Amino acid sequence: MKHLDENNETYCSHLKFASKIAVQLYLSSVFFAAHAVFPCWDIPSNFDLNATCKKIQKWNDHAKQRKNK
Repeated sequence: MKHLDENNETYCSHLKFASKIAVQLYLSSVFFAAHAVFPCWDIPSNFDLNATCKKIQKWNDHAKQRKNK
């Protein structure tokens, strides 16, 4: 597949990487939606905005490095 070749990935590594991102963002959105309705509920620190931004930057760095291989 062109996309996998361009990113120096196997199907399994792509599945793992993309799934990890999807699950993390999904869980973050669930916590934020719950927080919107119940502001007294705190968002767990590993799903707050700061942690999510750091993870997105880490994933982006990984994707850039992978393309350069």
